[in-house]
Amino acid sequence: MHSLKGRLSWSITLSLVLLLLLQWLVVSYAINKLSEDQLIKRLEHEGESLLASARLNASNQLEIDAQRLSAIYQRPFSGNYYVVISGQQRLISRSLWDTDISVTSLAAGEQQLIYRQGPEQQSLLIVAHGYQKQTLPITIAIAENLGPLKASIERFQLIYAAISLLGLILLLAIQRLMIHRALLPLKEMQSDIAKLERGEADQIASKGPEEIAPLITELNHLLHTVQQKSKRSRESLGNLAHALKTKLTLLNQTAERAEIDGLPEIRTSIYAVTASLDQIIERELKRARLVGNAKPMQQVDLKTEIAQLTHTMRMIYQTKTVNITWEVAEGTRFHGDGEDLLEILGNLLDNACKWCARNVSLTVTGNEAPIFVVEDDGPGCPVHELNSLTQRGFRADETVAGSGLGLAIVYDIANSYEAKLSFSRSAALGGLRVEIRFSPRIP
Repeated sequence: MHSLKGRLSWSITLSLVLLLLLQWLVVSYAINKLSEDQLIKRLEHEGESLLASARLNASNQLEIDAQRLSAIYQRPFSGNYYVVISGQQRLISRSLWDTDISVTSLAAGEQQLIYRQGPEQQSLLIVAHGYQKQTLPITIAIAENLGPLKASIERFQLIYAAISLLGLILLLAIQRLMIHRALLPLKEMQSDIAKLERGEADQIASKGPEEIAPLITELNHLLHTVQQKSKRSRESLGNLAHALKTKLTLLNQTAERAEIDGLPEIRTSIYAVTASLDQIIERELKRARLVGNAKPMQQVDLKTEIAQLTHTMRMIYQTKTVNITWEVAEGTRFHGDGEDLLEILGNLLDNACKWCARNVSLTVTGNEAPIFVVEDDGPGCPVHELNSLTQRGFRADETVAGSGLGLAIVYDIANSYEAKLSFSRSAALGGLRVEIRFSPRIP
């Protein structure tokens, strides 16, 4: 079971059931024992009363004064019986009718508790005592049917079980409410993380109880660290590109010095290397400019960001007079890192602007599963080479005629989001058509 709520519910439910079952057993045993002890004491008192009513008649025979006894001993098979033994004499209660109870003589002060089957299949508890009255040894056994007592105890057990069951249901309802309330901080934390994903927050706001407060603190610290590292990494990339560009300028100036005039091959080689490096540096600088101050995990306003992005492209390609049109469908949302999205669109638009004749189009549709389509009116890519653009690990821009700048970067980022990247010829503009389909967000 992977649900924390389910595990808590089952463990607490099992504990409550076992506890109530144990309580039922203990209470049932206690009631049974107390009732039986009370019955034994009462039978002992009955025996003492019977002893007091016993006397010797003129024939020196033991007899019982029936008037001093309860009428229950007179009613046949009433469930209450007695047997009095004195030497060879044996007196039994009228309630035994023509039956008897097997009891042996006991010495004075001796006592026995006997459980035995009696008349009419009655389950009897027999309390037998040995006495001595006027030097005459007497054994008195008082018996009572346990059936009514057991029936009363069983009724009590049933009633107690029903009350326990109702109590268990009530406790389970209270337990469910308590678990729900106890897990509310986790729900709030889940909501805060969802806000992080949507870009509506940059930290987990909920504090939570002291058990999960350290976890929230560590997660916030981790988020801050990742954001700072990402920012420093991109800033360092831009700074490095600027520094290298400065060094390349110095290297070109060195190649133009008079001492190199006699070494035209070396000068040409230096120019070729610096030109290649300069192209790479320009690409990295464009990426840094395209990303700008975007904040990771922040809500991306697609219309605003695309408007700024197209403006940047027009500035970069101002000598070419590129006509960039774009459209974003209402309700379309991007769930992810804003920097990743800007880098994807920046590279696609940069590639389209570089190879277009004049027109570039960007459309965004799809609501929760956005689809980005970038088209241009450039020479495009031969059909037999389109598949090579989507191959994993594709890096060389020069392998694709007419396009390819930054497409490897786009592929890597799209792949990290499990988005589908496809290339085709644009039916509307005639050039390359690049489509990225993001998967629907899992709630």
